[in-house]
Amino acid sequence: MNEELMKSMREILLECYGVDIDEAKCHFSTQNYAFIFPQKPYMIRVSMTPKKTRKEILSELLWVDDLKQFQQTICEPSVSLNGNLLEEFEIDTVTYRASMFRTARGNVQPMAKMDPMFFICVGELLGKIHYASTNERELGMNYQRKSMSEIFATQKEKVWNKLSPQQQTKIENIEQKVNSLSQELGVYGIGHGDFHINNFFVEANNIWLFDFDGCAYVNYLYDVASFMQSCFLSGFGAGKDCRKVLEEEILPYFKIGYNLNHKCDDNYWDNLELFFSYRTAFTLLMLTEIDECGVVNDMSKIKQFFNFIILQDSIYDGMTLAMKGVK
Repeated sequence: MNEELMKSMREILLECYGVDIDEAKCHFSTQNYAFIFPQKPYMIRVSMTPKKTRKEILSELLWVDDLKQFQQTICEPSVSLNGNLLEEFEIDTVTYRASMFRTARGNVQPMAKMDPMFFICVGELLGKIHYASTNERELGMNYQRKSMSEIFATQKEKVWNKLSPQQQTKIENIEQKVNSLSQELGVYGIGHGDFHINNFFVEANNIWLFDFDGCAYVNYLYDVASFMQSCFLSGFGAGKDCRKVLEEEILPYFKIGYNLNHKCDDNYWDNLELFFSYRTAFTLLMLTEIDECGVVNDMSKIKQFFNFIILQDSIYDGMTLAMKGVK
């Protein structure tokens, strides 16, 4: 962030929230500035309007605020000094929207500590979120968030000409299968949308969840698959058969926690492999739009990694082979 923008934003946020962002660490993503205050129980997120509409952001905040009645470790929003969940301001003709969230406790769980209790606790949290979503649909509540199918289609359109015919065929086949599934109660509703191990902190057996920026209406298995994929990408089970690791070391324990809050029969899990493919395809679509990134040294290798996985006959076999090649 340049100095002039930082100075202007500091003055506005100080007036809105009574906190000085000079005391925070600033992190920037493609959509947001995040001001993290060390040793403070809050953080401030500032979104740029071309990325998200006011209605979308406000709907996210309202949903997350509602979730706190179901789960205490949700990093829910707090009102500003003006009593608003969302503050809107303009700097140099650019409109920004700010919101304050409770900060998560703990840290990202390292791969070495991903034991059965970890999977039970994560399953319990996600099951509670999906139970809350189902409850909201039963009550007729509706949040102004896009469906994952809309988001997927938009991203696909952006990069379609950059994809090979083989990639296009594979991705379209996955997309069609997902879009043909039922959106029945208990299976489909608003979900986190980006549920991976870097978006929650672990404190003992508590899972503190944050970054609801991607929340969307989706089949709940998308959240489950996102988590499973991130475990493998962290190195969990590397060198082993991913399907076997999933069936023997992750799912049995995850299901114990999940079923505590969102009870479902074995048929519920039948499409998990499809959504593992769907999540992988979406990741590839997002990466295709990025030419370079300061976080990784060789973006082309990351793209090749996901491209290899998505083009295999079995997504689990693809992940197994790709992870064996990671040193």
